[in-house]
Amino acid sequence: MLIQWEKYFFTVNDIYGALRYDTQILKADVHCYFQQSHFIEVDKKTSLHKKTKTLCIDLTLPEEQLRKDMNRTTRYQINKAGRDQLSVQHIEAPTREDVLAFIAFFNPFAAAKGIEACREDKVEALRKNNRLVISHVFHQHGQKLASHLYITDGKRATMLYSCSGRFAENDIEPIAIGRANRFLHWQDMIFFKQKAYQVYDFLGLSLDVHNKEQQNINKFKKGFGGREEIHYQSYVPQTKKGMLLIFFASLEVAQSNGTCQKKYRAERKSGPCSQ
Repeated sequence: MLIQWEKYFFTVNDIYGALRYDTQILKADVHCYFQQSHFIEVDKKTSLHKKTKTLCIDLTLPEEQLRKDMNRTTRYQINKAGRDQLSVQHIEAPTREDVLAFIAFFNPFAAAKGIEACREDKVEALRKNNRLVISHVFHQHGQKLASHLYITDGKRATMLYSCSGRFAENDIEPIAIGRANRFLHWQDMIFFKQKAYQVYDFLGLSLDVHNKEQQNINKFKKGFGGREEIHYQSYVPQTKKGMLLIFFASLEVAQSNGTCQKKYRAERKSGPCSQ
């Protein structure tokens, strides 16, 4: 799957998995390869590479087996949420207004968590290419409790963004919101399973064992069972502008604790970094 979008004044191609042999790759400043089985063009000057780990749920399994694969806490929370009179919405063909509504819910959550705001241009490109599904879960009195946004290709549903209303001003207990978020993940899995998708991808497990918050997120995801997979990402410049973008990206990731490699044709170096 290939999605082209604009990041500032750069044109970016996001390429997920293996492309069909007859796929025409559009001109862009940078090709960003995700969910690959190996690094792409590792010898190309100033390319940037990252080894990642993700958690995937096999949606071809029977629903009973999917429940059985969860840990006891996750299964209990989902069952309890099922008695909370929640309502779930899946938007298969989001409008521009649906995207803006998601962003309005996500960005305050992101600010409170200290994470990057929603990349509106990228999400809009996914929407225009019919590669986007948005889901929400609502309290019985109408308050939105959690939302998820997925990259979809008919076989794999990859969670790009997930947020909850636990930082919003309401009188709903955080534990009830967390329970609703688990319930939404489960309902999303069932939704995609019924659409004959094969894989539900949580898009990433943190490799930073010293980051307690990230490890708690890992624990939350692993509560659903599934299998861990190793994926490879490559960021390959195609123009001088693209080389500039990769340079700035390398400055950012050099301060993190991932497992990235920056490779040059004349001199190869590798060290800890992350996207």
